[in-house]
Amino acid sequence: MEKKLTVWQAACIITGYGVGSGVMTLPYLVDRAGLVPGLAIMLAAFFFSYCMHMMLAEITIGSGKGTQVISVFRTYLFRGKRGNVFVIALFVLTTLVLITNLAAYIAGGAEIFQAAGLPPLAAQLLFYVIAAAVVFFGLKVLGVSEAISVSIIIVIVAILGVASLFNWHNPLPFGTVGQPNEILAFFGMAMFSFVAFFSVPQAVEGLDRDPAKVRKAILIGLGLNLMFIVVIVTCSLASSARITELAMIGWSEGIGLWAQVLGSAFTVLAMLTTYWSISLALSDIIEEQTKWNRRVCWLIATLPSLILVLLNLGGFLDIMRTAGGLIAIMMAFLVVPAFRRCRRQNGRLLLSDALASTPMQVVVLLAFLFMAIGSAVGI
Repeated sequence: MEKKLTVWQAACIITGYGVGSGVMTLPYLVDRAGLVPGLAIMLAAFFFSYCMHMMLAEITIGSGKGTQVISVFRTYLFRGKRGNVFVIALFVLTTLVLITNLAAYIAGGAEIFQAAGLPPLAAQLLFYVIAAAVVFFGLKVLGVSEAISVSIIIVIVAILGVASLFNWHNPLPFGTVGQPNEILAFFGMAMFSFVAFFSVPQAVEGLDRDPAKVRKAILIGLGLNLMFIVVIVTCSLASSARITELAMIGWSEGIGLWAQVLGSAFTVLAMLTTYWSISLALSDIIEEQTKWNRRVCWLIATLPSLILVLLNLGGFLDIMRTAGGLIAIMMAFLVVPAFRRCRRQNGRLLLSDALASTPMQVVVLLAFLFMAIGSAVGI
């Protein structure tokens, strides 16, 4: 099947990965950290994430056709027999973490269907079928599905944003400046909301490794997530009947019943788009590492997540969701040394020299270190 993507479709794959990753928890954190520090942190998180994703895109372009994240690190970091051990360990860990993350999205999406009146089993199966079926047909169908879904999400957020102007219940916390732990916690979640590492190789492959198109796709993809974050944070703080840990609950309650319906649609689409991006990345990783049939790899990437949900391993899933954040951090700390070797071997392929300088690499790494610390901080 044709794998070429438009820039918009590639951007939506990146956006789809991030839009379900903690965006709706940010208003609750900003309410404690303060809006002015929060807006500054959002912009900083966007910039650091853009640099890191561009580094990953560059080493993917430089690694050769069809290269997924793990093989990129094999090319630049894990060489020889000892390197194979690290590659296998990273492959196993990545597979386990991504499968359990996918299970969390099935469980979350099924909750929305249950609230609409479906029995738990039917709700879980329905979400899985919708999610897994799109991935079965490959990159192009997924790109089209992501583009349609992200476009609908944009419309939903725009409608709720306009409705918020007519349901302004709360003063925005401009004068609030949170405690250091509250600001750090928000920084950690803001950074995590932009993480879309595993979707970058799909975007690079779908755009035929065209540097100009890849650069645009990453900028648009992360830029859409920034737009969602800013609108959701400001509007939910202004219009929520109560500031809830999951922003859509309090936000839609403050507007009206119809907004709760739209909020449910947003949540389902956000979880679907993230499931699609993660599961396609995992399927491609499994196929590249094992050389097995694509349909078998698709089944391995998707079916175990449904089984975990059916087994109701809630505590285990909570642990592995935390591990999902940890592996994102680990990936970030592998990208920079791989990027340095890629530059030495290939010269400049994508990222500007200013953003690729050694001081900037150090700053970006420190940002992801603070992301790790912020993720562990309680508020």
